[in-house]
Amino acid sequence: RSRRPARPVIPSRGRANMELLALVLNCGMSSDDLASTLEKLREQSKSIGAHKKRQLFWDCYTKMASKANNLADGTFCFFKYSADTSKDDTEGDVEVVELTKRQKGMVNGGGVELMGPRFKPPEDPSSKTVAYAWMEGAAQTAWDDLMHGEPCIYITPESVWVGTRHKRALCKATGSPLKTVKDVEKLVAELKPDSPLRSVSFHGNEPPAVNAYNTFLAGSFKLDGPLPTTIGSVNTTSTNDMYDYFTQRKNTSNIDEANKLISQMLADVGKGLTPLICASSTKEASVAYKSALMKKIYLHESMKKFIAKAKEDGQVEVCVIKGEDESKMGAFAQYGKLVFEMFYRCDLTTMGA
Repeated sequence: RSRRPARPVIPSRGRANMELLALVLNCGMSSDDLASTLEKLREQSKSIGAHKKRQLFWDCYTKMASKANNLADGTFCFFKYSADTSKDDTEGDVEVVELTKRQKGMVNGGGVELMGPRFKPPEDPSSKTVAYAWMEGAAQTAWDDLMHGEPCIYITPESVWVGTRHKRALCKATGSPLKTVKDVEKLVAELKPDSPLRSVSFHGNEPPAVNAYNTFLAGSFKLDGPLPTTIGSVNTTSTNDMYDYFTQRKNTSNIDEANKLISQMLADVGKGLTPLICASSTKEASVAYKSALMKKIYLHESMKKFIAKAKEDGQVEVCVIKGEDESKMGAFAQYGKLVFEMFYRCDLTTMGA
């Protein structure tokens, strides 16, 4: 039944131009209510200015509504509409992906709150059942976030949360107001996986642990001094803005770690040691990857083919560095925007590199 994998598609597989254009998540609506909701979305699509786009979304919601009519009442599922946007006259495919028992439990009273454009049944606006819908670029972003998004830990004046862009879980109340840097450091030191940090992963119990970039204050705080660099602060409680801030902190941390590896590599070269870390050479990276020697790699987002392959296989820890401003990247930019660590020291030139 599955026509499109959850991970990014590698172009050589022949569906290079298929693009996820709409994503709808049904959270327990009856078949009739869901069909009515989708028909309402279809009517709204009439206001889309571009003719081709208007046709695509009319096709999209017509096909989704048809699929909805065949669902059992109360189903929790995604509808994914994908089409080849490179063609002038095109129609798309709808794939229905039912939530697993775990996923359904999480979003149906399990303490995980979803965030996105919400829709109630048109004929029953008091209903507790809802659907969420994302279109165009927001659809792929939402799918990637819901299925694979890395969670951050944010502390508002009232509460501690674990969340991604589109889902979050309340972990604990902060108790008394946070007024000093020591108050914040004490609270963060107490945050442990499962105690109280909760998992929002759709694939298993994966509560986060506090690291160098994933924890920050969100909202308005008046402290008695500056926070350490390991704890961020952003004056917003918008989940989109908070997650953007988190991704910026993660990117900065990745650049720092990549440059530490390059410094270690240069120190090893100076000592005449066999390499444990290699930089700049895509050929060396390919040999190390194919030989299962690669442990971790930092590389620029422009290297899309390698990133897609490595993430699909899941054999290597992949850290993607984003942005075009090379002045902020240090040695990483000078060494080809690629550096990787191996499991043990090895001269890759003896292996064809």
